Amino acid sequence: MGGGWMKIGTKLLGVGPWSAALVGVVAGVLVACQSVRSVVQPDASPVSRKVSFEKEPDIRVKVAAGVTERQVDQPGKVVVRVAGGGHPDVKPQLFSTPVTLTCNSQGILVKAAGTQRRFPPGIDLDVVPSDGRSDGASPEWLRVSGVRYPGFVTLRPQWNGDPARIDVVATMPIETYLPGVLTHELPKDWPRQAYEMQAVAARTYAIHERGRALAEGRQWDVEGTTNDQMFGGGTDALTPNEAARATRGLILVYDGKPLRAYYSSTCGGRPASAAKVWPVKPGYEFNLAAPLQGKPREFYCQSSKWYRWEVTRDDDDVNKRLRAWGRATNDNPVENITRVREIKVLERNDAQRPNSYQLTDSEGRTYKLSAEELRFAMNQPVPGLPPITPQNRINSGDFEVDIWASSVRVRGRGFGHGVGMCQYCAKGMADNGLDWGTMVRKFYPGAEVQKAYP
Repeated sequence: MGGGWMKIGTKLLGVGPWSAALVGVVAGVLVACQSVRSVVQPDASPVSRKVSFEKEPDIRVKVAAGVTERQVDQPGKVVVRVAGGGHPDVKPQLFSTPVTLTCNSQGILVKAAGTQRRFPPGIDLDVVPSDGRSDGASPEWLRVSGVRYPGFVTLRPQWNGDPARIDVVATMPIETYLPGVLTHELPKDWPRQAYEMQAVAARTYAIHERGRALAEGRQWDVEGTTNDQMFGGGTDALTPNEAARATRGLILVYDGKPLRAYYSSTCGGRPASAAKVWPVKPGYEFNLAAPLQGKPREFYCQSSKWYRWEVTRDDDDVNKRLRAWGRATNDNPVENITRVREIKVLERNDAQRPNSYQLTDSEGRTYKLSAEELRFAMNQPVPGLPPITPQNRINSGDFEVDIWASSVRVRGRGFGHGVGMCQYCAKGMADNGLDWGTMVRKFYPGAEVQKAYP
């Protein structure tokens, strides 16, 4: 959840201030962690079942999609084997790096200095770090196409489509994964407490999505992009690693299940409701969880450059984007809009953030769109129109619109979907001395903090 800040479907829609903390006495942080249960418990769900793992779980992160080549150049040796631990008819092989891997309909080709091997078609491969004396169980990290990953990577060619295109999945312990998320979700100079709050939210989101992936039989748990959470590989940066260690294993639970702990860059003072942003149909009931529904709360994100913003567009630009989005989104009726003459708020949540809008065109016809649908529609790429940039982008679904003559002026609040944790509010809270346990109660009221694994 960082970088471009935009999620698709039920994913996050705005998650970090950069595409991509300083102070904190460890003893004090540990005291805060130990006390957070009793602090949060009074507001917790009446159903308090334990979420527990026997040991720290792994997380499978899709770190590349549809690439044609990957190169591994660290450590000195790697084991290449059939994914999942091996195959009786296809023996693993030790290679000295650098190793280049490509694929076609004949299988995956592994090239190393002075040697090469083509593995049979239809199988996926693990690339595992090795010291040359083991079977690939070494704790060393891999460097794949310039990015360091803990654990090992799996190459999954698109065998049912274009086998030259490869998805790459990195598997690692979740606590090793987290610092690589934090360092891309938050600026490096933000306070330690904000990093700790981000660690708890990011860990909880990952655990929730991991459970969904296992239930659905997916071959990966989360994407390393803003479709889930930004992950740019491992990091040695001090603050992200310390924040992950200080909150190790702690997740947010509601109604006996891990909460889908959404977060975004800037709420603008009015949090959104998950049930009004994403589906709630069977399989998506988690978006109905009470801690994810926007309620009035204190806000601290005034320092964000997106706290308030204004964009003016030509009405022809807006009309074309609305129609294009309508055509691209299962023939939404807005594809027939003529010239938009009014955009007004139709419904608000308890925090007074818009849930939906009504659009009226020059023919007097009306169209209803949710706040996030309208945001996406107004940012829809259209050939021949200017590209969407930070200067002309509609940053959130919380705005007011004035239309006169041929101009459309949008005055908005915040950046991202606005559900759950606001990253700039977390910074502001930390600057005001609030610890992450207090932040939990503000961002996810009614959620309980539990230790999910040792």
